Amino acid sequence: MTLITPEAEEARSEELVSSMQASLAELRQTIQAFKEKADAGEEFKETEVNGQLTSLSKLVVSLQGAEHKLDTFRQARSGIAQNGYAFDLSIARAQVRCALGRLRDCGRTGSVSE
Repeated sequence: MTLITPEAEEARSEELVSSMQASLAELRQTIQAFKEKADAGEEFKETEVNGQLTSLSKLVVSLQGAEHKLDTFRQARSGIAQNGYAFDLSIARAQVRCALGRLRDCGRTGSVSE
């Protein structure tokens, strides 16, 4: 039985993003080399260029997905919800204590405080 923890998934996502970024850098260099050869007047096989462009497109889409997943892990760890809001539990705790204190005071005096 394998236990999958959020930390392990986050680490795996970080490794995946790093790997994809390295691959993306290599593809950029390849495309730059194509560009330099094209500027020099050299001709290319269409299949070779199309294959590199297809690889680049797929890698960019995969990288964006992995980065999104990694951001989701990081937001979850920091307490930020999907819509970008975070809960500060310390402030919420203090507000609840104040409200309970007002209720206790209200019970002793017979009137409701604001």
